[in-house]
Amino acid sequence: MTKVAIFPASGKLGTSIYTYLLTKIDPKDLILISRNPDKTPKKYVDAGVTLRRADYDFAESLERAFDHVDCLVLISYPTLEDEIRFTIQKRTIDAARRSSVSHIFYTSLAFGGDCTSHTAAHVMRAHLKTENYLHSLASDDTSPKFTYTSIREGLYAESWPMYTGFFNIKDESHPSDEIRIPHDGSGPGIAWAKLDELGEASAELVREYLTTGRSNTPFRYTNKVMLLSGPRAYSLNETAEILGKIKAGGVKQQVRVKEISVDEYAATEIVREEVGSHAPKGREAGEPARKWATVFEAIRKGETEVTAAEELERLLGRKPTGFEDVVRESLV
Repeated sequence: MTKVAIFPASGKLGTSIYTYLLTKIDPKDLILISRNPDKTPKKYVDAGVTLRRADYDFAESLERAFDHVDCLVLISYPTLEDEIRFTIQKRTIDAARRSSVSHIFYTSLAFGGDCTSHTAAHVMRAHLKTENYLHSLASDDTSPKFTYTSIREGLYAESWPMYTGFFNIKDESHPSDEIRIPHDGSGPGIAWAKLDELGEASAELVREYLTTGRSNTPFRYTNKVMLLSGPRAYSLNETAEILGKIKAGGVKQQVRVKEISVDEYAATEIVREEVGSHAPKGREAGEPARKWATVFEAIRKGETEVTAAEELERLLGRKPTGFEDVVRESLV
């Protein structure tokens, strides 16, 4: 049988994907590769999954980690630094190819509009480089047959703080009616998607790939970039309105977006703290924040407003959860 591996089999998206995949394939055909495999829930180990240890940050751990794997779900490396991210992902892909992995599902990000190769968002650069590298491998006739699918995962509805200046929706002792970001709040917007539903849909894509392989029918996303995003795009003003309503306990409360300069945004303490946690140590305090601020230019250009609701609904077998409901669920 075809062996499927998830790497890293940890974090919210990786865990979501393998949890749903275990309902779709024989656990004995699933290999979970992570830095701390001992943290894998016992019920999955008892079901028969194979555990392996590997770490993105240690190249030597990647050698042989993907042996006897046919299909690899590669969760992207978490950093804002595009060269670091691409370099680490490239060496991981190369290790997988040396182990004769024949198909890679790569979890990309839903910037770049309708799967274009252009972006204003710094955070998307490494994803584009990785997609291009996968394409070059698949186009190389001198190498063993290799294919890929890049899934541009929608912007997580649960990640709304990253796009609203880390607006505090919970702390009533410090009420605020302003979201201070380098954007005026108007459209185009963001087609928010629930993280767990993206994981579920991604798992279904893997199942479809495995099924088409057994039936000798072509997989619809072979050597393609595809988009999974939410049912509708919300402008940042609309997002703020929903957050205000939730913060006020269902009573409509005016929360407005106040546009500030990139420099002012990068100097904001909470932004420096939160965004800085996604960057290597030793960086100038405001540098990661300024790089992150490029997402607002990408939003302004319409890169995140493309909806792929029909495909997400098809893969889920139901309508995706709306943004307001996801936010409420995440606060419980």
